[in-house]
Amino acid sequence: MILRETPPEDEVALAVALAPHVDEIWIVEDLEYAGGISQIAAILEATKAAGHGEVVVGHGIAPAPFRNAAALAMEWATICRMYPGRLRCGIGHGLQSWMGEIGESVESPLGLFRETLESVRSVMSGARTTVDGRYVKLDGVELKFPPADLPGLLSGVTGPRSLQLSGEIADGTILSEGFGPEKIAWAKSHIDRGREAAARTDHHDLTVFVGFYCGDPALLGPPPDLFEPPEFEVVGPDVDSVVGELQALADAGVDSLCLIAFGPDPVQQVELARTEIWPRLT
Repeated sequence: MILRETPPEDEVALAVALAPHVDEIWIVEDLEYAGGISQIAAILEATKAAGHGEVVVGHGIAPAPFRNAAALAMEWATICRMYPGRLRCGIGHGLQSWMGEIGESVESPLGLFRETLESVRSVMSGARTTVDGRYVKLDGVELKFPPADLPGLLSGVTGPRSLQLSGEIADGTILSEGFGPEKIAWAKSHIDRGREAAARTDHHDLTVFVGFYCGDPALLGPPPDLFEPPEFEVVGPDVDSVVGELQALADAGVDSLCLIAFGPDPVQQVELARTEIWPRLT
């Protein structure tokens, strides 16, 4: 499940309620909502205290222009040491209109993304890292407390060039809302080109975010997506229809299917997913 339009002070209780029923809880770091690191830390601690210390929390998605590479590596490394095996790290090149609002748009988003991901990986590994890139500048940065186990770094990207780069340098890809089964296959073809170019044979994790609504479509307002009208979303009048569409996504060769509730009462949709939809997916 993914927590999006929930005030941060309400997210912890919702996450604790979800934790026994899901494998992963993802938070978003969209501009004007809430900071990713603070949300992750609060949810990890609360779920641990509630006896659900196995649930994984994902950072979806840290925008490279918004996060200094060394600072992001330090934050993720700290969380990995405090909550071993419970963090999924997502990073992207950011939505450029949003990055422009904070004065962080760049001429080459892909160049910044590559430099940031590779630098974060190096610093988190404990290596003494020097980078003299177009955007990332590091001079002998070395963590004193690197994590014992380096988490995979996932890229949150959607375009063909970005997907190919993800296959080349990332350990997995996060596809945001809008990807149906056919478009997932399209994305995987571009990822595979990057993997082939880099001669990678390791597993490439594929996580898909999907917006869903179960109920009367007449109650829906404008499309809920924050970026543009989604090409694909799951909307059905009953649980059977929603489960069928979600199962088609799960069968498209994805490793993680993350549900984002929308509609007039997203919290009610989350409860419906927890009790009636999620248990029926395989």
